[in-house]
Amino acid sequence: MSRKNSITRLSAILLGAAALAAGTAFAAPKDVPQNHWAAKSVDSVTTKRILTPNAKGNFDGDKPVTRYELAVALDRFVQYIEAGRKPLHPTSRNTKAILPAKANTEQKAALARLASADFIPANSPLLKNDDRIVTAKELKASLSAVVIRLSDRAIAPQKD
Repeated sequence: MSRKNSITRLSAILLGAAALAAGTAFAAPKDVPQNHWAAKSVDSVTTKRILTPNAKGNFDGDKPVTRYELAVALDRFVQYIEAGRKPLHPTSRNTKAILPAKANTEQKAALARLASADFIPANSPLLKNDDRIVTAKELKASLSAVVIRLSDRAIAPQKD
């Protein structure tokens, strides 16, 4: 399996496993057979709009992702998690991220939210002004930063 496919597969598994029910459903992507090993995860993340099919209705699960696409997916994932909980402390920092000029409006908004709430640092590779494919090291660092920030905000279990 190539490194790019490993990154794509890891992303689908992590996002699919972490996503829970909510949101308006999309039609199932046309290119994912129901017996595919990732079909349930693909259905889960598309139903929740964490990842979306392309304009032709295909998921393109073997296509590599760019940093901007990863930023949008991470932002949607964070919004989904945040919608289900009340944070213990303020989420908004006054961090001013320099947003990449090449990013589109949705991507810039996602990057701004992720940076302002400290889900990604101001020097994150996701904020670089390029559209290169995400490396395994960058994927690991980005997902780790989000998980650390989410766990930092975790609500302690209720005592009986």
